[in-house]
Amino acid sequence: MWMEDDKGRPGFQDEEIQGAPPVVSRAELREKRMSEKITLNRYLYLQGQQFEHMLLAALDLQALLEILLVSMPRHFAFRVSELWLYDPEDVLAGLIVGNHRYGNHLQLQHDAFPMQELYDLEPDIALIDATDSRMFEVLKTEHGIEYALLLPLMDSGRMIGSLHLGLQDESLVSGEEDEGLVAHLAAVISACFKMAVTRQQVSQLTLLDPLTQISNLRGFEKDIAREISRARRADQPVTVLMMEVDEYDDLHESYGERRGHFVLKKISERISSDLRATDMMARLSRQKFAVLIPGSGEVLGQEIAERMRRDIEDFAIDDGRGAVLQVTVSIGLVTWEPNSYPAVDMPQLARQMETAGKKALGIAQSKGGNQVAQCRLSTLLV
Repeated sequence: MWMEDDKGRPGFQDEEIQGAPPVVSRAELREKRMSEKITLNRYLYLQGQQFEHMLLAALDLQALLEILLVSMPRHFAFRVSELWLYDPEDVLAGLIVGNHRYGNHLQLQHDAFPMQELYDLEPDIALIDATDSRMFEVLKTEHGIEYALLLPLMDSGRMIGSLHLGLQDESLVSGEEDEGLVAHLAAVISACFKMAVTRQQVSQLTLLDPLTQISNLRGFEKDIAREISRARRADQPVTVLMMEVDEYDDLHESYGERRGHFVLKKISERISSDLRATDMMARLSRQKFAVLIPGSGEVLGQEIAERMRRDIEDFAIDDGRGAVLQVTVSIGLVTWEPNSYPAVDMPQLARQMETAGKKALGIAQSKGGNQVAQCRLSTLLV
């Protein structure tokens, strides 16, 4: 309202306008922003601590890749993550099981130059935006990525990989404290990756069958437990085939151990050549094999099993000494469908699938061999 000041001049009286937000001073606004920044830093610190514990708990290379490519984006609310690894001699390609499932999000590089080219003079953490030419090299398959955080993975001053994180905005890594946290995580990831590779190389010696160079029983038990857990998360079925060479004892007695081993190796190679990159094969005992087929339901599993049976039946094995050997196999099949058999205890489910597969194999053998038989999981898994 109007009033006169102490000198008799008219003017407005200071009063609060109804419905208007309260007046905030610059000091109060600065304090509010500082409080929000502290809250964000604390959130990132706690998330970083939890993530570091996840990394250190990774038991093998597969578990570490799952954390980096699947769990990490969810944990920090990133859009996506992508990992390039330097693998000039295909060592990692031999260690990583089913690496094709990650698509372009996991790339094994024979040449270190493409990775080094992403960084300036020194490999250091870099935050780039959509206008940066490097965005055309990383995260190509993703749309709606405004920023990319590039983390070099180092080992004794040598670049061993590059982790790329797709962001919608730069707020998560906008301060020095945030950059310090990211740098620390990059160092932890590098160390964990080196340990995982070493552990995997040592473990592989005990998980591989020396004759066929596929997984042994111990390796298969790890594979099936891991793949069932993954199938459950993806809400997809998984099929296991148990397979045994018919009348192998007679073959071994007639032709000797050397030719018997030769036949087993050729059968392994024949079946492995027809498998997808995500499928896994193992030798469980002398003449018994298993095939793990992720994403396969009953119908597809039966088709694959029957195709394998016919393929081995028609397979003429030349032993290189003028003799042609022909064998047959019996196959037992079991499928887990998440909708039909909900499960909570994954280790128990893996054991039940192995038991059901062996039972189905026994049924196939009882019919004279060279057969495919199926056994269903008849009880509710809890």
